[in-house]
Amino acid sequence: MTSKTHSTLTLLPSLWLHGAGLTDATWRDVVVDMPLAKTPNLPGTGNPARVERYADALQHLAPDGAVLVGHSLGGMVALELAARTRPAALVLIEAVPTVVDTFFGRIAGRLLPAVLRRISPGRLAGLVGLGEPEIVAKELRAQIPCWSAEAIADQMCAAAVYDGRYLLSAIAAPTLLVDGQRNRATRRGMEAFEIGIIGSELLRLDGGHNLPLEMPDALREHIDDFLKRRLN
Repeated sequence: MTSKTHSTLTLLPSLWLHGAGLTDATWRDVVVDMPLAKTPNLPGTGNPARVERYADALQHLAPDGAVLVGHSLGGMVALELAARTRPAALVLIEAVPTVVDTFFGRIAGRLLPAVLRRISPGRLAGLVGLGEPEIVAKELRAQIPCWSAEAIADQMCAAAVYDGRYLLSAIAAPTLLVDGQRNRATRRGMEAFEIGIIGSELLRLDGGHNLPLEMPDALREHIDDFLKRRLN
């Protein structure tokens, strides 16, 4: 890992937002030496859940000059916050600006929340973990059951209806985009970020969707390197 003594992240306030069904434990191994880091669980937003409402509830944790980091659904929230504030930098990990731009995304967005309400979080953790490295599957089994089935469905519903494409051209902060080579489902969205956010950099790592769980040290090192180049 990058030397902690020379890590820009230890000196700046930062906000780290987890993906749907995950928790603040997503970032446990990434922010261990960062006294100014905030890693909240996504709050309840009422019915219906919306990405914009998550941003409303969390904006007090994103002062101007902070580094905003979001994974998956958390990336959507980080994008929303980046458009409202003046962050030092934005890091989007395995995220997309919307899923409503494809037929499959629209259909899945309508059906998936209803399906998730009928699956216990423990069972869902086992299903989602199939084919994942054991380090990821173990974390999924620990984190997903922290939520109710209703809460997980609400988070997925928020992601399903969000469309942040109109915000991309307004993002002025240095932006790092990180996706996993094994997961093609977010490829289109990550490339949309790269095209829409001027000056953004796309980094592809040899992992899957849950990069913060699979390779926290490598992820932290790449974020540190990016901030060192772009902010110093």
